[in-house]
Amino acid sequence: MGNRMRLSISFKQQYRHIYEHLKTVPNKSDYIAQALETYLNNERTVTHDQIREIVMEIFQKSPVPYANQSNIEQSDFLSKEDAELLNQLF
Repeated sequence: MGNRMRLSISFKQQYRHIYEHLKTVPNKSDYIAQALETYLNNERTVTHDQIREIVMEIFQKSPVPYANQSNIEQSDFLSKEDAELLNQLF
């Protein structure tokens, strides 16, 4: 145990939800280390179900059903916000 590095952290009130969540985690140091490793490596862990939910939400917001389109108009393309969200996910 002599090789362990120690660090004490505190949280501002605005991050109380994170503090409360960490109190429920058995191995806090490992949890934080893995979360930071993922963040630093810019990895996104998005499940297939989450991607499907996002795509279905986009389709439901669309005024025109994509499956029945024969002529695609300029207004039928994804919004810039939707395109940016998809780019962030992949």
